[in-house]
Amino acid sequence: MYYFLRMMQFFILLVPINVLYAVAGFITKLVFTFWKEKRDNVYRNYSLILAKKYGRPATDAEIKKIMNDNFYNYGMFNVEFLCINKIVRMSALPEIKNPERIEDGLKPGKGLMICTLHFSNWDAAGTIISGHYKGIREVWAIADDLGGGYSKFVQESRGHYGIHVVLPNKNLKDAYMCLQNGGILNVLVDRPLPRTDKSGVEVDFFGKKAYVATAAARIALKTGANMLVGYAVRDGSSFYGQPGELIKYTPTGDKDKDIQLMTQALLTEAEKLIMAHPEQWYMFRDFWNKTN
Repeated sequence: MYYFLRMMQFFILLVPINVLYAVAGFITKLVFTFWKEKRDNVYRNYSLILAKKYGRPATDAEIKKIMNDNFYNYGMFNVEFLCINKIVRMSALPEIKNPERIEDGLKPGKGLMICTLHFSNWDAAGTIISGHYKGIREVWAIADDLGGGYSKFVQESRGHYGIHVVLPNKNLKDAYMCLQNGGILNVLVDRPLPRTDKSGVEVDFFGKKAYVATAAARIALKTGANMLVGYAVRDGSSFYGQPGELIKYTPTGDKDKDIQLMTQALLTEAEKLIMAHPEQWYMFRDFWNKTN
């Protein structure tokens, strides 16, 4: 897998980015046309999201329009995953807007957790931050270890732009060290879990109960690091990025309660972002299904 990804990366650099976007968008939409399970999951997810966004049940046409845009955007993301260096070279990555929010989060000296979603392009968001703080702060990101050379590719390609990768089953301690040293840790927070997983908690999300991962809240509670929801929003073939407001929390001493409250605060902020740009949220699982 590692050498396949490297080969794909090499050939992609030879092709104009707009051609790659068009081809990847078409292929992605074609795949989801035949992948009924995932397509049905996305339809159910958007039925809920758009009902809250519009204040009424969305029509079939409205849902399918958003789905079509979503699949095309996901195709663009997959191109950028392989050629983040090409995007950087095109200067498509923006400066950080409202950087004072990050600075305020770092002031206590316990590090800052930037909690992000499977939204737009989280690699671009991480690259913006690592570029801004190069030589000043360490920037780490927690990622799943998918093996097969995939993780090695991610570590090398992201490391080239100053993003160190934490694989929870291998070097989780580096996440804590990053925060202890006053660094920035990026964590995905929109991860649904099966109810049998005791590490998750129930939250209200778009007016319905969801069961989600709690890694961000657990790490923040243990280290005292500040948290905010940060993201890069796609605007055509470029992006604009902005960190959200700091998540305010005061530990109560009840660990389980604190984790639930902190996770709920993060998902409440995530809901606002998704509702503003639903076509940019890549969630192909039935997020609210209790069996997930």
